[in-house]
Amino acid sequence: MQAFELLATRSYVLHALVAAVAVGAVCSLLSVLVVLKRMAFIGQGISHAGFGGVGTAALLGYTGAAYYWQHDLIVFAFCLGTAVLIGAMTRRKRVEADTAIGILLAATMAWGVLAQNLRVELQAWVPYREWVGAVGYSPPWEAILFGSMLNVGREGMIAALVMAFVVIAAGFITWRHLLFFAFDETVCRVFGVRSKFMHYLVLVLVALVVVVSIRLVGLVLVSALLIVPGATALMLSQRTFPVLLLSLTVGILGAAGGLMLSLEIGALSPGACVVAVLSLLFGLGWLYQYLIQRRASRAVLSSSSP
Repeated sequence: MQAFELLATRSYVLHALVAAVAVGAVCSLLSVLVVLKRMAFIGQGISHAGFGGVGTAALLGYTGAAYYWQHDLIVFAFCLGTAVLIGAMTRRKRVEADTAIGILLAATMAWGVLAQNLRVELQAWVPYREWVGAVGYSPPWEAILFGSMLNVGREGMIAALVMAFVVIAAGFITWRHLLFFAFDETVCRVFGVRSKFMHYLVLVLVALVVVVSIRLVGLVLVSALLIVPGATALMLSQRTFPVLLLSLTVGILGAAGGLMLSLEIGALSPGACVVAVLSLLFGLGWLYQYLIQRRASRAVLSSSSP
């Protein structure tokens, strides 16, 4: 098969696969918390805030492979700032969550466009041109919005692995409190769990995941990795360990399967393929659940009939 041949002979394909598996695994575990706390729209708002970070990095001249880490730090700062603002605005219902997210989503995306435009316009200003240099390479809009999985490179793979380690370590240390927070925030305060800290911790972890995921599936599609695995798992089970295992399986299969499907066919966008595979897995899970419920209903009807 073409996909496996490329995997064996092209290092950039291996880098993309390792990064995809790492991001898929971490997103799937975090997805359970996102779905339980109904933070799907928050994840989307944070991911779109990354567009403002991309524009800011371009305005400051941090574009291209030479500024990989500087670029990602700026995007992370933007996503983290947006996450903290969303948390502060919605924590005590000063502003409804959907309103705050809608405002910040639109504002950060608009700033991203304006920053990209300013970068070109300011080239006529000598101090700016001497500071950032001539306008260099900027990723195309399609790569920003829908990802460029095969171009993540060795740096992107390392970034994905580092992110996975940090998120999993943070989750392992605070796992009991995170689960308590996810299932019943009101009761967890009674038992001494710092719900405010847990709330911001989840937002920070989402921001960290989004920054790395943007390179793989882009701003538009990253929310699928934060929603579909957890939604699929919670539809099939309500027990903690099976839910985590199911979500992890769906996330890894979606990320790796989407990449391999794109490589096998050749003309398909890897990011779109990842979301397509995730959607297919969700559809299969829904169908399985529907058939199980229908069989149970028939069994109840048949047992109650004379």
